[in-house]
Amino acid sequence: MDCSSWNVPMVTTFFNNNEQPQIDSLKGGRERKKQVNLQHMQWTRIKPSTQAMRPKMTLFQFWGREKEQLKLVPSQPTKSPSSSGHAGMQNARTGPLLPPLGTDVFRHFTAVSLEEIQQRLGAKEKKGRGEDDKMEVTQEQGNSAGDLESGKPLPPIYGDPPPEFVNTPIEDLDPFYRSQKTFLVLGRGRTIYRFNADPACCLLGPFNPLRTSAIKILLHSFFGVFILLTVLCNCALMTMRRPPAWSKPVLFGIVAIYALEVLLKVVARGLCVGRFTFLRNPWNWLDVMVIITAYLTAMVDSANLSVLRVLPALKIILLMPGLRATIGALVQSLKSLCSVAILTLLVLSGFALVALHLFMGTLRQKCVLMPGVSFTNLSADDNLTSDFDFQQHINNKANHYYPPASRDPLLCGNASDAGLCPEGYVCLKTGSNPHFGYTSFDSFGWAFLTVFRLTTLDFWENLMELTLRADGKSYAVFFVVVILVSYHLVALIVAVMAMAYAEQRQMHQDGLIDRQQAGSVYLSEKHQASADEKSPNVEQTVKEEPGSRPPRCDSFTQVCLKWNCCGCWRQCKLRLQRFVTDPFFDLGITVCVILNTIFMAMEHYPMTYRFYDMLSQAYLVFTAIFTAEVVIKLLAMGPYFYFQVGWNVFDSIIVTFNLLELLLDWRLAGLFRVVSGGPQWQSVSSLILPHCSFSAQMRIFKLAKSWPTFHRLLKTTGTSLLALRHFILLLAFVVFTFSALGMHLFGDDYNDHVCRISDDCTLPRWHMSDFFHTFLLVFRVICGEWVETLWDCMEVAGQTRCLIIYVMLLLVGKVLVLNLFLAFLIRSSNSRDEEGADNLHIALNRIIGAVIWTKARVLGHLRSEKREHISLNPPEFSNDDVAHKEFLALTFANPEEPRSQRDEASQQKGAEVPGGDDDDDDDGECTDKKTSQGGRRICLNLRLACACLLEKKSFQGFITFMILLSSAALVFEDIYLETRLLTMTILEYAEKVFTCMFVLELLLRWSAGGFKKFFTDPWCWLDFLVIGTFPLLLTANAMGFSPPGAIKSLRPLRVLCRFEGMKVALRTLLRVVPSCLDVLIACVTFWLFFAIVGVHLFAGKFYYCLNATDGQMFDRSHVRNKTECLMLVQENFTEVRWTNHKLNFDHVAIAYPALLQVATMKGWLDLMYAAMDITEMESQPEYERSVYMSLYFVVFIICGSLTLAFLVGAIMDPLKQQHSKLGGCGVFLTPEQTKYYQAMKAGTHRRPESRVPRPKNKLQALIFDLVTTPSFEVSVLVVICLQVVALMVETDDQSMEKEFVLYWINFACVLFFAAEFVLKLAGLRRHYFSSGWNIFDFVILILSVLGMFLADLIEKYFISPTLFRVIRLIRIGRLPRLIRGARGVRRLLLASMMSLPALFNLALLLLLLMFTFAIFGMNSFAHVRKGAMINDVFNFETFGNSMICLLTVTTLAGWDGLLDPIMDTPPDCHPQAENPGTHMMGDCASPLVGVIFFSSYIALSFLLLVNMCIVIVMENFDIAAEESAREVCKMDLEKFGETWERFDPQASQSIHYSQLSDFCDALPDPLRIPKPNRIKLVSMDLPLLAGDQIDRADVLQALAAQVLEDPGEADHLKAKTEGKLVARIPSKVKLGCPERVSSTLTRKREDVAAGVIQRAYRRHTVKMAATPGEKMMDEADVLASRALR
Repeated sequence: MDCSSWNVPMVTTFFNNNEQPQIDSLKGGRERKKQVNLQHMQWTRIKPSTQAMRPKMTLFQFWGREKEQLKLVPSQPTKSPSSSGHAGMQNARTGPLLPPLGTDVFRHFTAVSLEEIQQRLGAKEKKGRGEDDKMEVTQEQGNSAGDLESGKPLPPIYGDPPPEFVNTPIEDLDPFYRSQKTFLVLGRGRTIYRFNADPACCLLGPFNPLRTSAIKILLHSFFGVFILLTVLCNCALMTMRRPPAWSKPVLFGIVAIYALEVLLKVVARGLCVGRFTFLRNPWNWLDVMVIITAYLTAMVDSANLSVLRVLPALKIILLMPGLRATIGALVQSLKSLCSVAILTLLVLSGFALVALHLFMGTLRQKCVLMPGVSFTNLSADDNLTSDFDFQQHINNKANHYYPPASRDPLLCGNASDAGLCPEGYVCLKTGSNPHFGYTSFDSFGWAFLTVFRLTTLDFWENLMELTLRADGKSYAVFFVVVILVSYHLVALIVAVMAMAYAEQRQMHQDGLIDRQQAGSVYLSEKHQASADEKSPNVEQTVKEEPGSRPPRCDSFTQVCLKWNCCGCWRQCKLRLQRFVTDPFFDLGITVCVILNTIFMAMEHYPMTYRFYDMLSQAYLVFTAIFTAEVVIKLLAMGPYFYFQVGWNVFDSIIVTFNLLELLLDWRLAGLFRVVSGGPQWQSVSSLILPHCSFSAQMRIFKLAKSWPTFHRLLKTTGTSLLALRHFILLLAFVVFTFSALGMHLFGDDYNDHVCRISDDCTLPRWHMSDFFHTFLLVFRVICGEWVETLWDCMEVAGQTRCLIIYVMLLLVGKVLVLNLFLAFLIRSSNSRDEEGADNLHIALNRIIGAVIWTKARVLGHLRSEKREHISLNPPEFSNDDVAHKEFLALTFANPEEPRSQRDEASQQKGAEVPGGDDDDDDDGECTDKKTSQGGRRICLNLRLACACLLEKKSFQGFITFMILLSSAALVFEDIYLETRLLTMTILEYAEKVFTCMFVLELLLRWSAGGFKKFFTDPWCWLDFLVIGTFPLLLTANAMGFSPPGAIKSLRPLRVLCRFEGMKVALRTLLRVVPSCLDVLIACVTFWLFFAIVGVHLFAGKFYYCLNATDGQMFDRSHVRNKTECLMLVQENFTEVRWTNHKLNFDHVAIAYPALLQVATMKGWLDLMYAAMDITEMESQPEYERSVYMSLYFVVFIICGSLTLAFLVGAIMDPLKQQHSKLGGCGVFLTPEQTKYYQAMKAGTHRRPESRVPRPKNKLQALIFDLVTTPSFEVSVLVVICLQVVALMVETDDQSMEKEFVLYWINFACVLFFAAEFVLKLAGLRRHYFSSGWNIFDFVILILSVLGMFLADLIEKYFISPTLFRVIRLIRIGRLPRLIRGARGVRRLLLASMMSLPALFNLALLLLLLMFTFAIFGMNSFAHVRKGAMINDVFNFETFGNSMICLLTVTTLAGWDGLLDPIMDTPPDCHPQAENPGTHMMGDCASPLVGVIFFSSYIALSFLLLVNMCIVIVMENFDIAAEESAREVCKMDLEKFGETWERFDPQASQSIHYSQLSDFCDALPDPLRIPKPNRIKLVSMDLPLLAGDQIDRADVLQALAAQVLEDPGEADHLKAKTEGKLVARIPSKVKLGCPERVSSTLTRKREDVAAGVIQRAYRRHTVKMAATPGEKMMDEADVLASRALR
């Protein structure tokens, strides 16, 4: 047979052993075995990439992937011409299976090839008219091979195509397209391009010279590069908001090039008729749009069309297939975000409703100036006199109180804990909301935007300050809840995206493995064939291979590159090789690199001449050392081998640049000698060494050569950036596109309406008037700071356009950044430490060995002298000593250990105690001991009594209570303590009581367990250190000293050993910290490079001349430098100061806190503003003089995020190891919590529960039928939505009519819910309260009724009007019913529930950390001068305010504003200032303590605890997803039963086989198999009963197996279902199990065989009746008849 005689492979080839069909083969046994082996060999090229599907692959899954068109019909035989060469490439009997392997498959596409395709099409059409329609399996798409699709690279199985087949038409390689008019062209990079063989545009055939030339031009690499350069030129023109005159002709030329490209594509592919024509590709529509919009924007100069100028940039996506693939992968990953997006929207909507009704209108309360007449109690409608307009007075902005340097008036409130107004002002509701009116809760839309801002944690500290000032500090609970939920949502989003990314990466890796396997099969065959054919010449080939180069090249390499000249030189070279390969050589170079880094880090401002001279000499010395290293290695290895090592290339480049810089700065030595003649301790005007530039600073990275962790960090960064290059290009493309779009869309608006956002009508720092500032703004928005720039944009350009652009930018940017972060995180966590720095380890081991040897020799000499004086007889011990050892062996049980362990320990050790009693009652009471003779027996009894006392639960509870009480006493020690004498007296006596109790406890523990037992337990050490502070403070106070109060902040740490959850969490963290400590040091070293570069760029340039009167900086036109500023000071202008920014880059130590602010995106704006304004050293800054210095901060933010991902990956690795050691249990869980965790996991496999029985009463039965119908549930959900909408439409200034309508809508909803309760109670009876949702509905109904009918009474006598709104909001509690049927949302909720125990433990640990740091902050920063963010809301004066401050710092918000006043030094603060109400003096704090305080808290709270929470949620989401992937819940079984009842009305528990397809399509997900599903159902091999009936249990088992992926689970489900059916239908027991007569797969095989027989018989009958010339029988019919005999 010819290879085109069958449209499909034979059925017998592709079935595995379990699915082998029971029909005879069409060939003999030997040929069939050969054919099966061939198919097995070629399987790797065509099988799917998912490994999970390989063992289940069948013919129909292989040949019909999901939706395909397949006909199991043989076609007419066609005779290929002798020139075709098919017979030479394949055997006639194995040909129809798959295309042949290797390069022999390539054939030029000629007219003969086109004629063959037409013959196959004609034969196919002729046979198609006579086929039976029932035998066709019709599907939607063709079964094209996935690896041979257009745009993909040629699979390795075909080898390297010969040059004559590249960029020229060849026959199609895909068997599916062999019967279609298509041909292939292999372009650059072995890329496949498929074209139609039909005439293009009905004129140009496939062999037309014009079309072939167009194809060659289109696919040529130079043409692609030319188009890419054209697009880049067009993008360069986009960056000009007002392009020059010469740009218009250039733009027309670019458009002409685009038109030429489109014309070539149309000529090469055709316009629209055909599958592979120009317009059939959606990406080509982009070309048409680009040309049309380019002509419009070039010919029509309109501001409305400015947005279209950005469209040509989209051609970059069209020109880069990698970008298109990345976009496709992102779109696929976004599908998995649907559930979490729905959950996020519901949560945000709920919080927005709560915020709407809690804070509606409160942000409009301002401090208004009181006139001469008091009108505190007057309303807004009252007038004092006819001449006084009250409304005009309160609306006049001049009468509002504005804080210094604030555009918005001061907010206030009337609650007891709300903000107060200054003297002479009264709090009234007037004017607009803050921030141009956009920070508002007055309507649902603005409340949703504000809550979204709160969830993204953008400038949320200011929002909380405004809200707490207007409503009271008690509402901080709302912000705490929102932040906790937002972190949890972020963790869920990260978990979902991480899983989607991991799945796609796994699929990609599987595809690579498949292609590699296919390539290896081909290469092995090719190698075997070449070995058989050319075996005699193999040795000759190997011998000739090294000498393939000309002799002249070899001699040049030996002389000029390898330097093997003479024997003397070789001996010298050998000695140099031994020297450079010695371990001590690497050790010396590493020490020099470390010393060089230290010397570079020692540069600072200002430096003395002596110090400057020392650094200069050190730099020259290190340059000489590293130059000598390069020269010696070059001489020892030769250039040929030297430059093959990457580190050697790196060293040579750095040394070359250093030497060039020294040569260029040769005048520095003479200049330095002139300058050094001055005074020795004057600062030099130039801080940084001119020759110590960026190249020398790059030498820091040479530490990676000898530091494995640092090397892994750099290598992971490099490989990740290379692997994710398309992702990074896509992110850069998005940034560029939105930058150009924002500039063209909003640039004119910023220039025209700048006075709305600026008092002096000058452009602010963040605007969109030019491309660079727009780029910075877009980068800032992607980094998470978007709301402030959104306010300015909406003020100058309108709300609609700005909201649309910002929402698009936020969504696209966040998705890209998060995917990039996750990709880097997964790659960094999968990387492993490499074995490196062998020479360094060898050298260190040699040094250690030498030290040990020397020590052993010295000690051995001393021992030999001492041995002469040692007696050989051992000392004798008395009985008293033995008894004494027995007494000391007594230990007490640790109170933190479980009681079972304590009992075992007491039983084991009680046997060793003379006279001890082993029995112990359950209450821990001691039994009476017989008093023995002697003092040691008394001591023993005393210790036993102490141990028994310590074991008593009552004593342990009392000590725990005392610990909590002593910690709670610290809360009252605020700045107001000395004014509350009674409280202070109580605390003094309580301090003495606590001291006595804890010292007594300590003595008891020492007496019971001894010192050895006590001081070997780390928890006991913690108790000892904390308890030791009590007598220390009492002694200091008695002696008149004032010890630092911060010591008291250690007291809450004793709680750690009293609560098992916190102890487990802390133990896990302590196990994680050592493993990631090395990574942390590597990241700090990575930051050191940026710190040194920052010192080099900005040291001494942040100084400015300040006018202390108004706090503004002098303009450069008035003061130009430090000299002029000091001249003003000398002229008695006391308000003038030459000052510096508090955080700067004057030295490396102060650069680290500055970089921390940049990395956390808090306070980085002030640093970047100062860098953008620098001019020269000791010169007055100028506004945006060095605007491009901002790129330093952009680069560091990007690199800082990568180091953060590396650090998080280092935290995840040990957690995974601990998780695997515990057998899948949580590492942060106690034993009790582990049981809950296992119960939650077991809950994912819930089996169907018994349904509520239908009542026998007719009325109740009717009500039962009503309340259990889906339509009733839908109606309830509709009413819930209506009620929620009624709550949403409420506004602050709504009319009375609107309020009246909303009241009656709410009243109707409550009546409906009451009727629902009555109906369900009547229909379900007592079963109503068996459902948790029904109980929840009942509680909500009761509260809604109370809130509606008793509103006035409750508001008048019980709660305030503001808190009453909370009761109204209880009605939205029915909203969760909307999501109880969503599978994806339930999976997210399951992951959340599984994470709760571990999150609770971490939350307790975080709370303890906040408590400890709050107490420390109260004792250290309580009297700090107010300024920046420290005010009456955020301060450390009281415990509550301290906790609010630390809450903001936990989210990395506002810590720069809190640190700013702490960094004040005189004269900005006054050390001797008096603080009213206390004896403490001064309002200054220690800057060093402040930096350490905030840095340590950020490291502990955010990097460890917050990231731990995200890791926990990700881990539990993976487990929940894995479990729910196999889940068939109760609802799915109920839906299955309801659908079965429609197809089986007689309840026979079986349906006819013909109904199976409709039944599976009617099922809901996940059991549904949508149409077309006949092939899928056939492959499931369902048993058939008599009469072609299919049993219900068999169908359920097969469908469940598709979901559960576990046959055991499916069998268990089937057995349980059959058991219920037997219980429900007893007749099945009598009848027995029905007999299985066949199966769906067997029936399909029989149908196919019957069709073959019928067609063969018909053809035989027709041909027997025809003329003798037409009686030739087809080979297919002959083979079919042989198979059927």
